[in-house]
Amino acid sequence: MRSAAVALWHRAAALPALLQDAWIYLASAVFAGGVALKSVSADYRGWGETAAVAYSVAAAVCFAAARASRSGAWRPAAVAALRRVLVVLVIGGAVLVPLLAQLVWRAEGVPGAHAQPEVAVVERAGDRAASAQDPYLLHPTTVGVAPSSDSHQVDDSSFFPYLPGMVPFGLVNAVRRLPAELKDARVALTGFTLLVGAIALLWSDASLARRGRALQFLVALPTGALPMVTGGDDLPVLALMLLGLVLAERRRPVLAGMVLGAAGTLKFTAWPLLVLMAPAIRDSEGRPAALRYSLAALVLLVPVLGVGIGLDPVSFFENVVRFPLGLARVKSPAASPLLGEVLTHALPQHRLALTALLLVVGAGVALAVYGRMRPRTPAAVARYVAFAMLLATVLAPATRFGYLIYPADLVVWAWLLDGMQVGGARAPSERRARRGPVPGRLAAQSASPSSTSEIDALVTALAPASEVEKDEATGWTSTSTSQ
Repeated sequence: MRSAAVALWHRAAALPALLQDAWIYLASAVFAGGVALKSVSADYRGWGETAAVAYSVAAAVCFAAARASRSGAWRPAAVAALRRVLVVLVIGGAVLVPLLAQLVWRAEGVPGAHAQPEVAVVERAGDRAASAQDPYLLHPTTVGVAPSSDSHQVDDSSFFPYLPGMVPFGLVNAVRRLPAELKDARVALTGFTLLVGAIALLWSDASLARRGRALQFLVALPTGALPMVTGGDDLPVLALMLLGLVLAERRRPVLAGMVLGAAGTLKFTAWPLLVLMAPAIRDSEGRPAALRYSLAALVLLVPVLGVGIGLDPVSFFENVVRFPLGLARVKSPAASPLLGEVLTHALPQHRLALTALLLVVGAGVALAVYGRMRPRTPAAVARYVAFAMLLATVLAPATRFGYLIYPADLVVWAWLLDGMQVGGARAPSERRARRGPVPGRLAAQSASPSSTSEIDALVTALAPASEVEKDEATGWTSTSTSQ
């Protein structure tokens, strides 16, 4: 099975960039169509109906342009320009149009749910903070309301399962003179994501092709577009993780620590990357910089968490720990047919014991993999965290498929870093020359050098290689089992 997967990656690497886009957009169109047909929530259906059209048109244009380019009718510069235009149009059709529609329908009181409950949860926390109250309630009784006709609806009984850094995104709802559409928490969440993501991609010195693919995953494809339109609380975390990884690759340990520390104030989902980056980060001279990185992260993390915990530790623990784990009096709405959820539903009387067992098993597997193959570069850390978060999503007792955007995006962020210079010291082409060609990939490279370079790092991470080759190509350090 592994050899078949490797062969599939080789075939994908040999495809021209336009055909890669065409298949990606086609898969996105199928996904969006499925959401439109099968989703129970009105906001999901609305996104699916609009996004399916945008992705289908983009896929059709890419297939037609790829066919024309094979006949010589399109020059490479024209193909690159077309790909950029299509990304912009897809963002308009799959993000901006449905998001604006949901904002207006919610503000005007059109019947139906026009956002996910987390939008109102963030807004209520912002309202409480603006009134000098603790955003974490001692005895919350609901999981939040599905926002529909009134973005100002008061619901002071909902859990707030996020860290204190998420509160500012809800403060805009307390500004009285703003139009109702702009008070929606998604406006702040989306604007922050786009701003931080743009800074990260501009700071990256990877090729335009790699940065364009990263932009697709962060914003244009369903990994970004669907949560951005319907909820969006994970996207600021992912944008900060991307910026932190870019800064770490550029060997700016203090800035990387501050950015990833800021991500750690939003959600616990940023903590694996925040912690595991410390032993891998280097400064501009190539020296370990774990202390400077950690201090920079703690400068932001400690005071923000201190405020959240210090107001009422019991309330904080109830909202941020017990509720997400499904151990509170009110069940978390997160649900999926994944292993952890299935087990805890099958044996509800043993939920606490099963949660502890799943935590131990997941941690054991993750630590075993980390102990054998230690990531020593930012890209390798991103790949390992992607694996760990995939494992956590499968085993968590209260989880949802949406959390899979973390491992998906982290793999893309790692591939983006593989196309960057290391602290400005050595170009990617020099690194490839240093480690030499990978066996079994020469045919694909000769067939389509430019498109192969776009996913070369991802193939490198998956393809069979010698122990020395793995060390040079992916940034993993092997630990002998005999020691």
